[in-house]
Amino acid sequence: MKYRLACLFVFAVTPALAVDPTGIPECDALLKRYEACSSQLSRKQVHAAQKELLDGALGMRAVANDPAKRADLARYCTDTFEQMKKASDIKDCMSKP
Repeated sequence: MKYRLACLFVFAVTPALAVDPTGIPECDALLKRYEACSSQLSRKQVHAAQKELLDGALGMRAVANDPAKRADLARYCTDTFEQMKKASDIKDCMSKP
């Protein structure tokens, strides 16, 4: 029983997401970096960032299936990534090569 509680505590304190790829390299790079960097946010911000990450990934995957919208989505992801590198609470982490 103690082992189960310890495991539950570890999973609750250090959530891992592993966002599924969108199939668009620009978006996958954004999501991967955002997932990696979100752990640097405050505890309160981490949960909001992870929800945003999961919701965003879900929406991106839905749009990525529409050939007419793929180019716009790729551009959106590139622009968002660049903005996060310049003006976000995790800009230093987002800017890493």
